[in-house]
Amino acid sequence: MAPNLTLYADSAWMSPWVFHVLVALEEKGLPYTIEQIPLPITEPLKSELKAKAILGKVPVLVHDGTWITESLAISEYLAETFPTPGHARLFPANLVERARARQVMSWLRTGLFGLRNDRPTSNVFGPPSFGPMSDKAKADAAELIDVASALVKPGATQMFAEWSIADADLALCLMRMVACQDPMPEHLARYALAQWDRPSVQKFLAHVPTSR
Repeated sequence: MAPNLTLYADSAWMSPWVFHVLVALEEKGLPYTIEQIPLPITEPLKSELKAKAILGKVPVLVHDGTWITESLAISEYLAETFPTPGHARLFPANLVERARARQVMSWLRTGLFGLRNDRPTSNVFGPPSFGPMSDKAKADAAELIDVASALVKPGATQMFAEWSIADADLALCLMRMVACQDPMPEHLARYALAQWDRPSVQKFLAHVPTSR
């Protein structure tokens, strides 16, 4: 029996965290429906979401009456509710690599705010419109390149022995720079673009009005 899954997404399709969840659903091969929510979320709807999912924000995954927010919580839920071998992995099988994947995803969500401000996802999912980087953004960009270079070897299309959802997150962050033609090592740009060619990522991009 097919699972009853609904993804609540922002109607502009600009959220990196909605991106994360939709890619996870697609990589798992799970059927789902989409409910689009205009941003900013109205107070009545925010109150309704809080009542059901604790936090009034997107993305929200609804599974058989269970409402979950926060992209990492959602992908962890999907990984454990729909495990291998019946469904593809989202996280590496190797424990060290799995911890490293979680480390990278947590870091991407809690840092690099200068880069994220100067190179928003609207530049990735829509026509780029940008100016010079601030000093903070430049420092963040340098840190991003250092971290990515330690994890992605030249010629590699994934960080670990097998693809993981962390690759989608890291690639999206790198695409903030690729889309704006900011300098970075060629192998990192190739890695990011390889992720962009995955069917799961293309499925997300098909929803983005400005990408059509």
